[in-house]
This record gives sequence, C-alpha cells and structure tokens, in this order.
Amino acid sequence: MTKWSIVKRINVYGASSFISLKHLVLAPADLSSNCSFSGLINTGEEDEEELLKKMVKHSESGSNIISKIDYMNLVDKYTRYGNLSAAYDLLQSLQEKNICLPISVSENLLVAAGEQNDWKLSCRIFREILVSAGKPLSSDCYLNLARAFINTDDCTHLSSLLKEISESSLSCRLIVLNRVIFAFAESRQIDKVLVILEQMKEWQCKPDVITYNSVLDILGRAGLVNEMLELFSSMKEDCDVSLNIITYNTVINGMKKACRFDMCLVLYNEMVQCGIEPDLLSYTAVIDSLGRSGNIKEALRLFVEMKKRQIQPSVYVYRALIDCLKKSGDFHRALQLSDELKNTSSLDLAGPQDFKRHLRSHRR
Repeated sequence: MTKWSIVKRINVYGASSFISLKHLVLAPADLSSNCSFSGLINTGEEDEEELLKKMVKHSESGSNIISKIDYMNLVDKYTRYGNLSAAYDLLQSLQEKNICLPISVSENLLVAAGEQNDWKLSCRIFREILVSAGKPLSSDCYLNLARAFINTDDCTHLSSLLKEISESSLSCRLIVLNRVIFAFAESRQIDKVLVILEQMKEWQCKPDVITYNSVLDILGRAGLVNEMLELFSSMKEDCDVSLNIITYNTVINGMKKACRFDMCLVLYNEMVQCGIEPDLLSYTAVIDSLGRSGNIKEALRLFVEMKKRQIQPSVYVYRALIDCLKKSGDFHRALQLSDELKNTSSLDLAGPQDFKRHLRSHRR
C-alpha cells in the first residue's frame, strides 16, 4: 500500500479514465523549501493521467516535497476540463492538510461552477471563499454565485447558505446578504430577491433600511411599482426600520419612471411632513414629474424653494421646466427661464457629478 490511495475516475470530457487526487494529498514536509516538484510537471499539453502518474511515482520514491504551484496547476487543469467536483475535492483535501492555495484558485472554480449552472457546488465554493478570504469579496464572486441559479427555481441550497451566513459570527454578515441581493438583481432574478428578503425577516440577521432601499430600487427599475409600493408600506409597519431620504427618493423616482406623477407629489409631501428635508435628487424628480403632469404652478413653486434653500438646480430641471412652459403656452416665462439658464455659470449648476455623488452616498 503506497502513501496515496489511488481512486479511478472517468473524465466526463474524454473517453479515457484518469487518476484523481481526491483525499489523496501528500502533505509537504516544508512548503517553504527551495525544492520543488514543478520540474516533473508539464503545465502545457500533458494530460491528467500522465501528470498524476508522475506525481504518484515521485511520492513512492520517498520524496514528499510538492509545491503549491503544482497543486494550483492540477486544480486549474481539472477546472479547465470541466471536472469541477475533482477540483473541489482536491481543494478540500488540501485544506484538511492545512495547505492553503491562493483565493484566486477558488474564485476561478466559482466562475466555472456558475457557467455550468451548478448551484450546489457554487454554494459550497462561495462558503469556502467567504470563510477563508479574510477580506471583502469582489462583486464578481457574488455575481458568479447568482449566475449559477439563472436556470433553476430551486432555492433550497441558496436559502441554506444564506441562513448559515445570517447565523454566523461574521461581523459583515448583513453586508454579505445585501450584496447577494444586489447580485441577484443584477442578473435579473428579481423573484429570488423577493424570496431572500422574505426569508431574511425570519432569520437572525434581519433586513435593515439598506436592504429595503436596495430592493425598492430593484423593483422600481423593473417597473414593478405595485410591488414597490407594497414593500414601502411594509417598511412603515416595521418598527425596526426607519425610512430615510434614500427611501423616499427611490420610491419617488420609481413612480416618475412609471409615469405615476400624482404619487410623486404625494410622496414628497409625506416626506416633508415626516421631517425629512428634500435634496437635489428629491427636487429634480418631483419638479420634473410635476412639469410632465401639467402642474406648472407647483413645479415653479418648488423650483423657487429649491433655490432659496441654496440647492443648486441642474440643467435638467431648467430644461424640464422650459419644455413644460412651452407646451402650456407660457412662452414668456419659458423665455425668462431660458435667459436665466444662459446667464448662469456652469459652475453654479448641478451637473452629472453632483447626481453621482448623491447616488454614491445613498448606496453606502
């Protein structure tokens, strides 16, 4: 019996069988040694069978020095040839021997699992990366997890993973759950976003205002205004969640995009009554919606109020008001605003960078 127990596996991408290293890792005596096994490995065209035979032969010769690069090459070969289970098993075996490969190896495996829509393996790999990364995961990790679920309605493994994260001791667990929600929204899996949100209400790590605001934005972008209003109402009933300027701006913009202009003013007035002061995004959305609905008088009133509060109007607000005044036949007032716009320095106008700054602060 050799130091390794050898298991035969069938390569799903070829006709021949090859030798797998599942649970068969030879622990290096000193990974920091200058000695390396790399010279025995052809990292180019050599197939797995020949590669692993060399590794077995080398181990039987009594040497126990194998570099991390060799293991990385082997995991990479498994991943590239589509044998993801063998790659994952090898990584697990290495962890049991306290041999840690760079996190990029697991990230590449997660990419491949997502491409194959292997949601079970994706959940396992994501869990491993989250535990071992020691730093915030990249957005690509979350997106690759979400992509694995595109062609399935089975959320059992996903729910199990997220519940485990919710009950963990991770200080960033709520951030992780919120980023998972955002990733599923980015991949247009809104039904799963709503499932996650509902389940979170029963978990130890419950949704916060950032969670709700993210889902409101997702629903608004998708044009699901009824669902957005329903969620907005449920937020008001949740004693643990305090609505903020981001909440109202998100819903107002969602209503504007859906041409529900009447609701924009209602929400604006409600926000003010709650003691929340409107900002650049609030005024821009409401003034635009009022102008489009033909309520020019109220739009101009808010325009004046905006300037009194020293919130610089944007060129978009000017153009929206000028357009609406022309349509209503008030050419004199439209000309006045047009002259005001021409005489206003571009430095005194809110521009795209101001909207971006507000949006960035809203997402934090």
